Amino acid sequence: MSKGKQIKSLPSPDLNQTLSLELIGQSIRARRTQQKLDIKTTAMLCDVSAVTLGKIENASKGVRMESVLKVIAALGIVLTIQPWDNTHD
Repeated sequence: MSKGKQIKSLPSPDLNQTLSLELIGQSIRARRTQQKLDIKTTAMLCDVSAVTLGKIENASKGVRMESVLKVIAALGIVLTIQPWDNTHD
């Protein structure tokens, strides 16, 4: 029995930068590779297609937010929204 392709674990990106499609994609790819998951297995676990997961990881436009949120949740990534000041000058 042959071994499958080795997954190279990628470092986590700097999470102190402004939220962007690129940062989300980098974070998802890093988390996936750190968990030693290939793209096909991860897509299946997240209930999205491998093509969609690839688009998310590559920060392609036109991906449904629902798909991004499925992947984030399945990989255990926590996305938060900080409270803002609601006072008016």
